[in-house]
Amino acid sequence: MGKLFWKIFLGFSLTLLVTVAGVGGAIYLNERNPSGEEGFLRDRRADFVVGITANALQYGGEAGAKALFDNWPGHKVPTVLVIGQDHEDILNRTVRPETLQQAIHALDQTPPIPSVRRVQASDGKQYILFIPADSADSAGPPRYNLQLQIFIALLASLLFSAGFALYLSRPIKLLRQASRRLAEGDLSTRVSPDLGNRNDELIELGEDFDYMATRLQTLLDAQRLLLHDVSHELRSPVARMRLAVGLAQQQPDKLASALSRIERETERLDELLGQMLTLSRLESGISSESSEKLNLNDLLATIVQDANFEAQAVGSNIAFHASNEVILHGHYELLRRAFENIIRNALKYNQAGEPIEVSIRQEHHSVTVEVRDHGPGLPETEIESVFQPFYRVRGTDKAGHIGYGLGLAIAKRAIEHHQGSISLSNCDDGGLCVRCIFPLSITTSS
Repeated sequence: MGKLFWKIFLGFSLTLLVTVAGVGGAIYLNERNPSGEEGFLRDRRADFVVGITANALQYGGEAGAKALFDNWPGHKVPTVLVIGQDHEDILNRTVRPETLQQAIHALDQTPPIPSVRRVQASDGKQYILFIPADSADSAGPPRYNLQLQIFIALLASLLFSAGFALYLSRPIKLLRQASRRLAEGDLSTRVSPDLGNRNDELIELGEDFDYMATRLQTLLDAQRLLLHDVSHELRSPVARMRLAVGLAQQQPDKLASALSRIERETERLDELLGQMLTLSRLESGISSESSEKLNLNDLLATIVQDANFEAQAVGSNIAFHASNEVILHGHYELLRRAFENIIRNALKYNQAGEPIEVSIRQEHHSVTVEVRDHGPGLPETEIESVFQPFYRVRGTDKAGHIGYGLGLAIAKRAIEHHQGSISLSNCDDGGLCVRCIFPLSITTSS
């Protein structure tokens, strides 16, 4: 058992023991036999028993009182003396004269003593009722052994404290063990199944722990996959550069060609590293750009204008439509990279001679940026996968347009960084439609 168990156990045990001792002491002091000079009992039990006997005598006479004693439940009959006008008990029990005088004197006290009563029976005779002080054991219900009561109360309190302490400390012990397994690298560790059907804050803590473990497992798996993909992507241009260097060393007359190859591979490496740094910054949630007000229409118009030079070379055109001017609070460079990747991706896969439409549409609670091409689209099973870093759909790369699979991954994270969302869908008449939706809370329209 841990320290927390013993702290809870001892705390509850002491609380219960103090409570039991206080209540037991109060009961004992309230019900204990009087130790004064009176020759009769005057506690609550004596009041109760004398009251019952008085009722039986008042409505049933001596016969009623005797019948009550004959049919009294339990093994012991209370010693309630019923003294008639002849100063004798109706059951011929011994009556001490001094005790009788004390009882008669008590009848004149103010306030009256409930355990000493004068009763007029149904036949008109008067009686004095009281319980002698030396008959304490027979006054009402039998007294149980005080030591036994204390022992039972102590045992019950200890068992309750142990059970309750175990109930509270067990989930914390399970969480501690799960945390250690997680720290040692067992990312499949989960604690909720071991907590059972509890319905309190501890089960919520266990669910939060499981969520944290799931997120850690997802992030670490994504990191391993990213490192694998990065090493693969870097290896290819580096290998080609080494090949070009070896060719230049063996054939000096092809030095110019080798340098040209090295330059192209260097540019590819620079582009790849730039995209990787952007992706890493977005995934870490840290951006060096400060948030500012920017004109979304001007941003998209600039990107469309630059991309149109490439589109016109293949007989295509990029059309831009906006019904409203939208001012967005965000990071200019991140949004520029995101929309440039989306638009150039559309241009890359668009059929030659077909147009590409870029539009801004304001709706009730959002602003939607839509980019639609007329390319082959995507298989429905791979629409969500293309947002993963370095993921490329097989058979879609074109000669001279080999990508790294980072464009849409960067776009997704940049847009989500601005509280937006991005989705892909195949158009009914062919092509792919990319929708980026931003909440009105970060935009102002005119």
